[in-house]
Amino acid sequence: MHDRGQSPEDRLDSWKEIAAYLGRGIRTVQRWEREEGLPVHRLAHDKRGTIYARREELKAWWESRRVTLATPATSDVAAAPAGPRLGRVTRTSAMTNWPALSSDARLAAYVSDGGQDGMTPQIWIQQVGGTALRLTNGEQAYSHLSFSADDTRILFTASDAAGPNVYEVPTLGGEPRLLQRGATCGVMSADGQWLASIPRDAAGVRITARDGADGRTVAPELRDVTCVAWRPDHRSVVIHARPDPSIEADWWIVPTDGRSPTNTNVVRLFRGAGMFGVPTGVAWTGDSLVVSAAGAQGVSLYRQRIVPTTFQPDGAPQRLTDGSESEWLPTVAAGHLAFMRVRADANLWSVALDAASGVAHGVLRRLTRGPGILGYLSLTSDARTLAYCSVRLGEAELFLRDLHAGSERVVSEGPPGAKWDPAISPNGMQLAYSTRTPAGERALRPVFVIALSDGTWRQVSEDCGGRPREWVDERRLVIQRIGRPNSIAMIDIETGDQLEVVTSPDRSITNSRLSPDRRWIAFEASRPGEPPTVCVCPFRGQPIPEPEWMVVDRAATYPFWSADGRLLYYAPIGSNPMVRTAIRARRFVADSGLVDGESLAVYASHEMMMPAYLPGMAPIATPDQIVLVLGDFRGDVWLMELDPQ
Repeated sequence: MHDRGQSPEDRLDSWKEIAAYLGRGIRTVQRWEREEGLPVHRLAHDKRGTIYARREELKAWWESRRVTLATPATSDVAAAPAGPRLGRVTRTSAMTNWPALSSDARLAAYVSDGGQDGMTPQIWIQQVGGTALRLTNGEQAYSHLSFSADDTRILFTASDAAGPNVYEVPTLGGEPRLLQRGATCGVMSADGQWLASIPRDAAGVRITARDGADGRTVAPELRDVTCVAWRPDHRSVVIHARPDPSIEADWWIVPTDGRSPTNTNVVRLFRGAGMFGVPTGVAWTGDSLVVSAAGAQGVSLYRQRIVPTTFQPDGAPQRLTDGSESEWLPTVAAGHLAFMRVRADANLWSVALDAASGVAHGVLRRLTRGPGILGYLSLTSDARTLAYCSVRLGEAELFLRDLHAGSERVVSEGPPGAKWDPAISPNGMQLAYSTRTPAGERALRPVFVIALSDGTWRQVSEDCGGRPREWVDERRLVIQRIGRPNSIAMIDIETGDQLEVVTSPDRSITNSRLSPDRRWIAFEASRPGEPPTVCVCPFRGQPIPEPEWMVVDRAATYPFWSADGRLLYYAPIGSNPMVRTAIRARRFVADSGLVDGESLAVYASHEMMMPAYLPGMAPIATPDQIVLVLGDFRGDVWLMELDPQ
């Protein structure tokens, strides 16, 4: 909030003044008044236009909405220390992420839109407790910030037409300079001698001298590398990666001299405690890793002690944050932990569609309430019953919602335990879903099918290798295979037989959706280090070669069809890769498989945004509405003083 001078009776006498005081848009505060109990008063003589609010009431409401009871720790997770020493670094209520700390923890850098809707997020720096200075002005997507060893430069990742590159910019301002082409996540060793980065194909770690000489790739056998941080010895790094598509990704210690890497098995430990990792970032402090993980209490930061001789976990993970909001992107310096904190309130919303144009109109309508992860939308052919997954009751549960009546129920059938990835059959009589079962380095992914008429269920496969996506008919089910590269397959629920339908030797295929007539399949295709492209191809129940793919749009995600199949919707990738703020569409000619004409603007919002940091968040369309997973993902950078271990 932005404090202002006192006015008579400490009143704000218009929506504009209330919005300015809270640092949000007018439509947002009006929605808060309508749905969240924002204390706004109306004068007795006027039922509509004349409103006012008192600053002290707004301040009390703002503080109360951030207070949530912390979930008690389980026996497999060490409790967070009482009274964590927290401080808020930024106060913009903006899209703020990728925090970095100087070596003395006195300077913080981050990427933020500055609280201005529609602004391309830029790199900012500020002294903790001081005023922010903007360092960039470009139209690129900035990410993966870190300080140089002497704190005089900030390293970051930005992309051009050829792909991602690592740059540096002077801490007090200046022109960016290219450090490493075709790489991401550049971090400098504490002695300032070596630069570690992730190559474009996400295979291994690239190590180069500060001047760019002596470049080499270590641990090239490890794939899908997403994070990298130096250990204090300057001779090894920690990364999140997998050695094989069939093995779950974990945190690995990689020596920079070429010796064999070691799996820490931290993700496996977390999985046994009922949590799964959120590998957005990693930090090393003392003899411990600091990472994000999601569980029944939300997305929290955890510290896991590592045995220095074996690099294996020592004891249970310690929860550092209470999980009442979502915390990720940890970075550590001088005994302090900086991280991003955002509200954990992603929910189902809908927006009406114009029947003639297929364009959204009117206001958003909330369908669900509650914190936590939500997604994996699936719809019956009559567009009446929506299946989705949510953790708002404590663990992953499946919900069936009647979109006409507005009622819903929890699916209690099936074996006990978390349920993910629902797919409801076209006639609404069957519900498929998957779970994850620890099995050493691998996680088995069995598929279950529930007969909704009588509640009976059966297991189709002990390990289908992926997650259900959509039914072709009442017997065949499309699944997304997990691995690198990912692919789309079809499984016969009677026999368990599988057949690949969309695959590529070097591109991952994800987020598939079948056209209403089941003649076409839309999907995302991406190579490591490149943004995905939305494509469409014939669906014939057999592998489709890449020459038959039709590009719908580049740098786009989340394809889904209109109810009549005339439009193919998708979400363009904007300047912030963690969220989507718009939906566009291309007209589709079913007889030829061609997309026709220019893309249409269907929906846009900078207040409520679609998450893109987890799978399964694609919207879905009925004849008269689009149902979306939306949340207010604005957040700020926080700083915590860590207790010595």
